[in-house]
Amino acid sequence: MQDPGSPVNPDFLAETGLTEMQIGRIVYLVGHRHTFRDIDGLDYQILVEADYIANVCENAYSRDNVRNFKNTIMKTDSVKRIAASVFMLGK
Repeated sequence: MQDPGSPVNPDFLAETGLTEMQIGRIVYLVGHRHTFRDIDGLDYQILVEADYIANVCENAYSRDNVRNFKNTIMKTDSVKRIAASVFMLGK
């Protein structure tokens, strides 16, 4: 079943050897990567954080925007350290 919010069609992943559950999760994650509420797993958390950092680099977000995201959404210590270092946020 295609998630209407996802640009990934499950048929694209059908012959990868992944289970239906894994394919469903991938489709869900890609479709919700810009949704910062109800993050329900480490895979989702990492994807949201990585996608945000990529968007910062592509769109030149303000330091205050990045700091706010770091303080409110980021949960993984490694990404918090990377963001603080790369975007000169301090601790």
